[in-house]
Amino acid sequence: MGNHRLFSLVLVVISFTCLISYGKSSESSDLPILDVTNGLPESYKSQPLDIRIKSQNRPLHQQILKVGESFQLSIATPTIYYLETTLGSLSAWVRVFEPGRDAGHSIVYSLVKEDGFYLSYDKVFWEIIDAWHK
Repeated sequence: MGNHRLFSLVLVVISFTCLISYGKSSESSDLPILDVTNGLPESYKSQPLDIRIKSQNRPLHQQILKVGESFQLSIATPTIYYLETTLGSLSAWVRVFEPGRDAGHSIVYSLVKEDGFYLSYDKVFWEIIDAWHK
């Protein structure tokens, strides 16, 4: 009788653990990929961008991007993601992922240009979301 209860308890714990794991994996699969591109003109080729992605003041990714280069990052939690960078005397702290704004999209594209930072979900239509700051 005691072994049967122990076996039942083990089955319950394993089932519960599997459900929790499945819930977490399906939640994260609903979150998009962030694609960041250095779209500055060729005149900036000697000034690569040091891109830093943060969420909740925690650094998540840092990468140097030359003109025309890009990288992708999987969004892991439904929180705001910021892109931080500088270009000479200009700086930026841009919301590149917002759960409410970007929900339901598989990829969120961010494009860094001379006049600011752009957002797209299809790389066809771009919306400026922020500018460089002095």
